[in-house]
Amino acid sequence: MRGAGPAAGDRLEFERSGGFGGLVLRASLRSDQLSAEEIRNLRELAAAQRGEPPPVPPGPDRFQYDLRLVEGGAEHRVRCHEGGVPEPILPLIRRLSQAAMPDPG
Repeated sequence: MRGAGPAAGDRLEFERSGGFGGLVLRASLRSDQLSAEEIRNLRELAAAQRGEPPPVPPGPDRFQYDLRLVEGGAEHRVRCHEGGVPEPILPLIRRLSQAAMPDPG
């Protein structure tokens, strides 16, 4: 983790949308529930995607994953799609998908 630890409100927000039924699932983790490696991978992917949406793999009814890492006043956003999730965050996507709940809205 970072030297002083996460600030109050630091978190990762996750949304899975799409798929056959179009059900939206959401999950949130405090930054202290993430490893330093997970945080580093998210920052690096967000920097790589800045202004350039990732390609959508072919195939019907694919899930879309949107992640937003909030650290202090900064936000790092990552978007990826089922079949095209970068290997470094695949375990995190799986963990968040299992913890996600349907969006009440």
